[in-house]
Amino acid sequence: MFRIMNEYLSKINLMVGDDIYRQIEGFLRDEKDITKYSVNTNFNRYIIDVKLTDYSLEKAEDFYNRLSLKLSFPYSSMYLRYNEGDMVRYRFVTCKEDKSGIYADIVIS
Repeated sequence: MFRIMNEYLSKINLMVGDDIYRQIEGFLRDEKDITKYSVNTNFNRYIIDVKLTDYSLEKAEDFYNRLSLKLSFPYSSMYLRYNEGDMVRYRFVTCKEDKSGIYADIVIS
């Protein structure tokens, strides 16, 4: 699956922008179950780190689903999940028909 994700990433043009950043920030600011978060960009990729008030895999999955629905473009989306002890990491990619898209590395603990 890792190879498929990398192949998918090689076919799209990753973008970052103020509108997408504000969309992520607004979503995270409105969430009640978060104690702290950070959003950074690196090489046209978003890095989102979230600390839930009460972590569990189920709550992390629910949070991720809401966030990915907020960010997804209607053309195509893909994600990988890695369980890493007391946190979970998602690699999320979505793109438009013109192959412009966004990548986010989402860490939830």
